[in-house]
Amino acid sequence: MAQKILLLLSTCIMGVFLGTQLAEAVLIVPYWKELSSDAFFELHKTYGKRLYQFYAPLTIASIILPTITFFYSLLGKSKTDILLWVMFISAIMFFSTYFIYFKEANISFAEQTITNEALSKELIRWGNWHWTRVLCEAIAFVCGLILLLKTKWKS
Repeated sequence: MAQKILLLLSTCIMGVFLGTQLAEAVLIVPYWKELSSDAFFELHKTYGKRLYQFYAPLTIASIILPTITFFYSLLGKSKTDILLWVMFISAIMFFSTYFIYFKEANISFAEQTITNEALSKELIRWGNWHWTRVLCEAIAFVCGLILLLKTKWKS
């Protein structure tokens, strides 16, 4: 039963996280791209830290819960479903994008180490990385949903 509850919690948090990431992709990022460089940097001074404070706990929960679920499954007596492997690997992939790209890019926005001329191209790159991240999150979430549908909830 613990495995089922962990799977439910993992899928729920990934669904919430995916929803917020989609909202960022279709609402916030296009808005950023429309701003002048000066307006973007000014906005980032005000809201960059708030976005980080909002997304950091969701991101951490969205990697910790699937990881716990995955390893708990490995310790179990039955074989681990391939979808759980895919969910875990997809979660690792979306989480790793922070260290591969977003951490440095976000610092360059916060510290304005990127030139005004380079900003528009960097925001396009940021958006592309973000959609890659959303795809990994969607794969993990769909795997969780399928696993939940396959789960028999009677103990």
